[in-house]
Amino acid sequence: MNFKHILAALLLSLFSLGVAQAAGSPLHEDYTKLLGIAEKMLEAAKANDLNAFNTAASEASDVAKDQGTNGNSPRLQRISTKIKQAKKAAKSGDFMLGTSLVEEAKVEMKKPDQAPTFGGTTEGGGRKGMFGEF
Repeated sequence: MNFKHILAALLLSLFSLGVAQAAGSPLHEDYTKLLGIAEKMLEAAKANDLNAFNTAASEASDVAKDQGTNGNSPRLQRISTKIKQAKKAAKSGDFMLGTSLVEEAKVEMKKPDQAPTFGGTTEGGGRKGMFGEF
């Protein structure tokens, strides 16, 4: 075998290992700005102020979009979807639904980050199979 082929195989294997490690690392996102904006949205919903609610919802969507360009996560997608749904509900005049959607988004933001289990179903990545745990 040629030395170039061995070197190429080694480099490709190291590259794929680095990508797999990066894909498995947990995302640590900061939702403090979004939590503050969600509080503004809740205050506006309690006051039945559609203009303030829409302004805060647009600001939250912009913050979520900016945060999404840094590292998009499924949690951030769920949060931004809830905010958009709350904005639509408030436009139709249903502030109760908008309030509940913002509360659900806040619960999602406050969830702690969990370490990945790397495909396993138990702590540490092991699986319980027919022949024991592996």
